Amino acid sequence: MKYFSLLILILIFSCTGTLTDEQRKKMKENMEMNEIKKATDAEITEAAFQFGRQTALIIQKRDKTLSNQSFLDSLSQALEVEIFALQSGNQNLRSVERQLLEAYASEVQSSDNIQKMGPDSLLYTKPLVREHPDGSTEFTKAIGIRMTKKKIVLKIK
Repeated sequence: MKYFSLLILILIFSCTGTLTDEQRKKMKENMEMNEIKKATDAEITEAAFQFGRQTALIIQKRDKTLSNQSFLDSLSQALEVEIFALQSGNQNLRSVERQLLEAYASEVQSSDNIQKMGPDSLLYTKPLVREHPDGSTEFTKAIGIRMTKKKIVLKIK
């Protein structure tokens, strides 16, 4: 019994409950992720533009024609978004996406754009144009990136 009590005391004192620096860092990150954040619509829109532009830049450096579906799928999975090409003839487009496609095609809209897609998601679009030798441009398709507001709010510092 004496040895058993001694063994129990040694076990209790040997387990001090200290964490490594890596474990502390991970716990702090998890606490920040679960922290309630307040963000205005303007902050969300700005963060969505920034995220969309960074993602579109990655896409344009690697696949200017949006034809490498395996690359787009792996990037979508890594960034937790949906990346697709907005182009005429695509039957899977939503009404807002069709309207944006028409605006890009008629050159009413020629810059990147953020649209609300319901209460919890956003759509970033950026037109891709082809330049002709005479200096004129022609809309070919647009990069479409669907993202959740939650993902964007978590990116806001």
